[in-house]
Amino acid sequence: MSIIMLVYNHERFIAQALESVLMQKTDFEYELIIGEDCSSDGSREIIRRYEKRFEGKMKPLYRDKNLGMAGNLMDCLERCTGQYIAVLEGDDFWTDDEKLQKQAAFLDEHPEYVMTVHNWNIVSGSGAFIEKGSDYREFKTFEKEDLQKYYLPAQTSTIFVRNIAGELKEKYFKILKKYFWIPPDRCVSLILLLYGKIAFLPDVMSSYRYYVEENGTNWSSKHDTNAKRNYLYAYLTALGMEWMSRDIGFPVDMTKAKVNFFKTAGAARGWDGGKNKHKMNFYRVLMLLVEPHRIRMIKAIRRTHKIY
Repeated sequence: MSIIMLVYNHERFIAQALESVLMQKTDFEYELIIGEDCSSDGSREIIRRYEKRFEGKMKPLYRDKNLGMAGNLMDCLERCTGQYIAVLEGDDFWTDDEKLQKQAAFLDEHPEYVMTVHNWNIVSGSGAFIEKGSDYREFKTFEKEDLQKYYLPAQTSTIFVRNIAGELKEKYFKILKKYFWIPPDRCVSLILLLYGKIAFLPDVMSSYRYYVEENGTNWSSKHDTNAKRNYLYAYLTALGMEWMSRDIGFPVDMTKAKVNFFKTAGAARGWDGGKNKHKMNFYRVLMLLVEPHRIRMIKAIRRTHKIY
């Protein structure tokens, strides 16, 4: 199997991520492909120190220029040679030493599933527990209806998927490039449902590090909707998923999610003493301007009396 680790300015956390890979107990071989995306901190030096400990299993890619998250991921995917692929970002870490073994065994036994994910903990930048990632306590199959509610199967560090990277590139590279502005996990989840089911395992086997910093380079700092209150970005993402789904012949209806973002932006006008009132009004106007089915959306908004 292949493990992809995406690294950019993860100097404070990369050692823990690497240790969580080293602790894995498996009855199969793996390769660790690290996309070190031209970090400006000491991430690269730490990775170099770990190369010997992986005894030839590590295949670091030290970039000469920054490719960005999507470019880094796509290049790493092309280099995977394993039957399965797991993903771990350099600021997250695995917590169960049998995580890979459990997920491989599930896919071996259930060929109708294309991917398995699991529950996870959300921790702070210092590693302190915040909350569990999902409320699900039992096995669940992630379906199209969940995607339409703007849900994701799970967090990136939980992904364990069949290696269909070559087929994805051949069939969908142009589409992924066209919708580069949609978060990769949402694009990939949409496409994967064409290939099979997605299983959610209730075991907590990883930790996602949630931290928002001013001018931070991690995903939460750049894009987190709750931190930035950028409901316009979320609305555009949902709209883009509708467009992309039609392009791949697997249409989804994101109306409920879009209504939720519109109404939440309205509620946010009164938060923090109303200091975001004008920005949220502006967001709501833009949402309706970009909406191709504006009349239908306005009717859906009027029919919905609460925020989900």
